[in-house]
Amino acid sequence: MKDEHKTKSRLIEELHLLRSQVQKLEATRERYKQVEESLRQSDTFYQTFFENTGTATIIIEEDTTISMLNVEFEVVTGYTKKEIVGQSWTKYVAEDDLERLKEYHFRRRIKPDSAPRNYEFKIKTKNGELKDIFMTIALIPGTKMSIASMLDITERKQLEKEILRISERERQKIGQELHDDLGQHLIGIEVMTKVLKKTLEDKSLEEATYAGEINALVKEAITKTRRLARGLCPVHLVSNGLSFALEELAKSVADIFGISCTFTCPNPVPIRDNSRATNLYYIAKESVHNAIEHGKATRITIDMNNMDGSVSMNIHDNGVGMEHDRNYTGLGLRTMNYRAKMIGASLIIEASKSGGTVVSCIFDIGKNQRGDRG
Repeated sequence: MKDEHKTKSRLIEELHLLRSQVQKLEATRERYKQVEESLRQSDTFYQTFFENTGTATIIIEEDTTISMLNVEFEVVTGYTKKEIVGQSWTKYVAEDDLERLKEYHFRRRIKPDSAPRNYEFKIKTKNGELKDIFMTIALIPGTKMSIASMLDITERKQLEKEILRISERERQKIGQELHDDLGQHLIGIEVMTKVLKKTLEDKSLEEATYAGEINALVKEAITKTRRLARGLCPVHLVSNGLSFALEELAKSVADIFGISCTFTCPNPVPIRDNSRATNLYYIAKESVHNAIEHGKATRITIDMNNMDGSVSMNIHDNGVGMEHDRNYTGLGLRTMNYRAKMIGASLIIEASKSGGTVVSCIFDIGKNQRGDRG
């Protein structure tokens, strides 16, 4: 009877223990259900957010393959999701930008801060079109994956180029009118006042002095008009084109600022398109301005070289260098980049081994002629 009582007590204890364990399992299962529901809601939230960011967005694996994308990326590229997932992002980048972006990709995974977070490049679409893209990219914390958000800025780029073309055209038009219309009108007045002065002098009239002063003022106005016209339309108005304009720029800089500024061009550079020549002139002028204003340069050289149709224009200064130039990424540099892109050129700005900065504009003389004419 005693053993039976003990057995019964043990069974009751085991039953209580089992009931307690069941209750714990039920509570755990309930927590799992809550976590599962939370994860499902979170996944739905992030999936909805990912699909509706308003920009083309992709997830890039360490091996460069695309593991996830939204509808906007399909729209930008023209490819479907099935055609993209598992493919390398390098397939969709324009050849001219590929090496730069690959370098960023690997640098980012070694040291995230060593690669830029925002930059522009061209994307290749399914039908072979090139689109201008502004991208923001970063590593996903705790992984080697990155998330990239892309904005199609093709239309904006085209509008910027068109605005620049229009402004150049109007600038040249005003310069031409100043030179051909107002300039010639002033020359006529100058000749008339000269004749008037001579006539008054022959008659020994004191008004001859005033006529001489008027003649001097008109001459001064002619000089200022020519200078203004040359500034507005530096290439078109000179007989020897870009080379002559750059030579005059160097001479003017040397005279005004009292520094050494020279221009050399060993081989002729036959740039027939005035738009291209004008943009090159203003790239050189902005580079010289930056060298003096920000680089504190005392010696500047401008040179042009033509090697079998590959032309390079280089502006080298002995200033303090790029790292001290706080305006290095300012409006002037962006305008220089736009001008270079408009004429199909590459703009390279780097520190010189001998000190100072070198600005190089390199292009194929036969390339993009049609685009240059606008």
